[in-house]
Amino acid sequence: MKIVIHQLKSFIKAQKLTHWLVLIIFCSISVYINYGLGLQDAMDEMNGIKEFFAYVTLYGVHTIFAYLVYSVLYKKYDFWAKPGFWFLLIISFIIFAFRATTYQHSEWIGNHSPDGQIGINQFVFNDIFRLLYLVIPVTIVWYFFDKKNQPLYGVSFEHHKAKLYWTLLACMVPLIIFASTQSDFLNYYPRFHKLEYMNPPTWKLWAYEICYGLDFSSIELFFRGFMVIAFARYIGINAILPMACFYLSIHYGKPMGEAISSFFGGTILGVISFHSKSIFGGIMVHAGIAWLMEIGGFIGNYFKN
Repeated sequence: MKIVIHQLKSFIKAQKLTHWLVLIIFCSISVYINYGLGLQDAMDEMNGIKEFFAYVTLYGVHTIFAYLVYSVLYKKYDFWAKPGFWFLLIISFIIFAFRATTYQHSEWIGNHSPDGQIGINQFVFNDIFRLLYLVIPVTIVWYFFDKKNQPLYGVSFEHHKAKLYWTLLACMVPLIIFASTQSDFLNYYPRFHKLEYMNPPTWKLWAYEICYGLDFSSIELFFRGFMVIAFARYIGINAILPMACFYLSIHYGKPMGEAISSFFGGTILGVISFHSKSIFGGIMVHAGIAWLMEIGGFIGNYFKN
């Protein structure tokens, strides 16, 4: 734990105060536009190619702005001239926008489900497809561009220390307990309540929670693996804050507190994955927090009612 704290302190100190202030102000404005002016609601009303490009723009604005701030403050411009950097940047927006706007799998699930189970199966197995929409393209990029240089982005146990991540999870418990008293949190969690109203068999409730947790492995592969480790060849550890800004933008639609904390949580996990070259700790923390929020939402709503 001391090593990680040292790494975090070093990273924080290495960034200019102006750097932190500009990004925090930018993220604050972005959060206000989303939650105060209804950006996500407007995007949810879109469909097709218009919705896809809206998400590409959302992710692009957050990520590119963070890279531009870094360039201006530190006078680093060389990576902008590298085609590989632009390829990774553009493909990252396309991959995640595709994940955010693709729903055709619901029709396929429905066509292969028995009567009375269509809605249930679509809800339970949705996250498996969302996982594949990230894992497959990221693996293809790695196979053709990075296979000779490193394992699949962060898929390595070499420097993984499970004890550290159990400690980080324990630190999150008080925050989740507090969140479980907030109305916006309780209106969103536990997510399985949406499934309970469909009267599914018990095993599908458990299947949903497993699929829900597994989906975070793809999130870690994409953000702490691909967006940090793949980009590190061009910009080193400075890929972390643009990743955190991108990561913030994918949380719009969730409770505001969760979106805000995602920037800081993403930064912490980014520092850890950069130094450990492993995403397994992030998977433990991310899935663990998700399941703790499910439990917190269940208990909070129980006492609320």
